[in-house]
Amino acid sequence: MRQVFISLILALLVVLSAEPPLARASSEPADTPPELTLHDVLRLALERNLDLEAQQLDTRASDAEINKAYGLYDPTLELEYAEGESRQRLNLQFYNAQSKDRYRNFNLGVSQKLPTGADIRIDFTNTRSDQDPPPGMNPSYEGDVTFSLVQPLLKGFGSTVTEQDILFAVKGREIAIEDLRESAFLVLADTRDTYFEVLRLRDNVRYREASVALAASLLEENRARVRAGVLPRVDELEAEFGLKQRERDLLDAEREYRDALDGLALLLDIKGGIALVDQQPEIPEIEPNLSKGYGEALAKRPDVQRRLRNIERLELQSRIARNALLPSLDLSASYGHRGLGEDYSDNLRDLGSDDFRNWEVGLTLSYPLGNREARHEYRRSEFERKGREAQLSQLKNQVRTEVQAAIRLLRVSRKKIDVTASELAFAEEKLRTLLKRKEVGLATTRQVLEGEEDYALAQTDQSAALSDYNKAVTEYLKVTGQLLEQEHVRFVDAFDDESQSLLGYAP
Repeated sequence: MRQVFISLILALLVVLSAEPPLARASSEPADTPPELTLHDVLRLALERNLDLEAQQLDTRASDAEINKAYGLYDPTLELEYAEGESRQRLNLQFYNAQSKDRYRNFNLGVSQKLPTGADIRIDFTNTRSDQDPPPGMNPSYEGDVTFSLVQPLLKGFGSTVTEQDILFAVKGREIAIEDLRESAFLVLADTRDTYFEVLRLRDNVRYREASVALAASLLEENRARVRAGVLPRVDELEAEFGLKQRERDLLDAEREYRDALDGLALLLDIKGGIALVDQQPEIPEIEPNLSKGYGEALAKRPDVQRRLRNIERLELQSRIARNALLPSLDLSASYGHRGLGEDYSDNLRDLGSDDFRNWEVGLTLSYPLGNREARHEYRRSEFERKGREAQLSQLKNQVRTEVQAAIRLLRVSRKKIDVTASELAFAEEKLRTLLKRKEVGLATTRQVLEGEEDYALAQTDQSAALSDYNKAVTEYLKVTGQLLEQEHVRFVDAFDDESQSLLGYAP
């Protein structure tokens, strides 16, 4: 019986400790939730996180803002129709009467904005007039075809000023994308850490179940020996107390595990229960490098890129404000034909000929004396830009510090895995020795229970070390800006109204 007892204890240490609570899914009902891998968890987090969904909608709104800004170059068509009558008293030397003019106007115009800031326009006007007293031609048809252009030469010249709404909208979308990337960073990091924490707590439940089973076997052994008169009653009570303690620890471990599992389900927006696959956390080999990690962070971290986009936006504002300091000097030019006839065909004939051409070229200069509004707007934009550049320099220093801290954490966490492995091997061998010594009366029940507790704690420490190392990997990937790339998350740059998501996930 003693050999059977020792074999049972060793089996509990090796076999039972490898069986998680969720591994018995085959005996559960068919509606048991499917087991999720880390890639499954990350994919669901990206697909179902409501904050990410809201951020994607904001990004889509910024894309619509760009398309809206391009409406600047949409031609404008103007149609006008008017019919009326005008009466007035005539005051002439030999004629005192009243005049009457019945008229009908139909006008057509098309205007267009150019990238240089110029406005071009084509107008076609038609007027039918019936006057009393009648002039030489009554009724008469009068027409005018005119092409006109107004081009700023100083203030308002150039595509930067003309397309400022488009450029601001583009920068706004770039900032919105960085906001979306940062949200994805946070979701992935939080989900990864929660996933590994759930695995750690699940292993803790597993170890506590093995402890309860071992303590129950020890209690059964002591009871049998007490009944046989080999052991005193106190050994039975001590074994019973040890069992109660481990059952209490198991309840606490199960509660923590279930709470963490519910937290993970909340991150995934899953209303029902979830289950994770039975696997130990991997030990990814990361070769941290401060110089390379710092460079990756500056190129890929959303907070750094968002600051850069904001500075670029302020530089754009500064260029526009600098242009506003210039005087307004506009070149205007127009060319057209006029027509007049008793019939509408005569009017059109004049419009098609070169006999009644009209043209004009001129310059208009305008400059507000003092120009304080433009000068102080330029100063404000420059001060704001320099302030953001100072903040960016501070952020770069912070990034370097965070990368250094993440590298130290990664190295220490990796070393802890080796330490806990040695601790576990020592605790396991110690417990084996205590069990054998107890069989020959050289070890007490308390010593065996303490040895078993040390073994359980060593298992817990090793599981925590694995979890902490993977969390350290997550932190390093996050602070160096490589997390999205590491998890194969991509962004869809071009999309339409029918697309469902701007995020792509391909594990």
